[in-house]
Amino acid sequence: MIWLVSHSYTAAWASLAMALVGNQFSWIQSFVIPILFTFFGAALGFVASQIRDDRNAKRAKQSFMHAVGMELDALGNQLDATFLEVTDSTARVTRSSGAGPHFAFKLRTSVFTSQLGKLRDVADPLMIEVIHFYSDLGTLERIFESVNDFGGEYNSASVSSGEKDSARARLASGLIVLKEQLSGFGKRLRGLRAKLPPAEQSK
Repeated sequence: MIWLVSHSYTAAWASLAMALVGNQFSWIQSFVIPILFTFFGAALGFVASQIRDDRNAKRAKQSFMHAVGMELDALGNQLDATFLEVTDSTARVTRSSGAGPHFAFKLRTSVFTSQLGKLRDVADPLMIEVIHFYSDLGTLERIFESVNDFGGEYNSASVSSGEKDSARARLASGLIVLKEQLSGFGKRLRGLRAKLPPAEQSK
């Protein structure tokens, strides 16, 4: 009789324990596990997004460098042609023949200007060198403006008063500085261009 009571008591506790365990597992299954899967999915999505963004940023930088290289080819041709024009103008002014020059000089930098702001990361030595080169080109434009001013003064100067000679000297000096700057930028451009992807990439 005692054994039956004890056995019934033990069985009741076992049933209660199993019911509690079952309820707890059901709660875990319906609440905790979905939350864990949600967090895991979000973390996996974030990592995948970062990898995709990094890959896209790398491709954008490569495309930018390739486009800038092609623009530098055109800019190099522009600087070479302008150098010859300035050389010819310097010779005419030195010989005191003809009017002073007026250069309609506009740098072709639309690719760099329009695309740089779209890059996510410019922390790269070559990229910094490209940025510095384009930034320094502003100096060249200011020199052209000064030479045009000297040319205007020379053209309007009076010969009888001696103003023509002093204006010619300023103009000739400005043209010499301009030639030196064009030559220097040409060398920098060729050195920079050699570091960038070729215009025609091998497939």
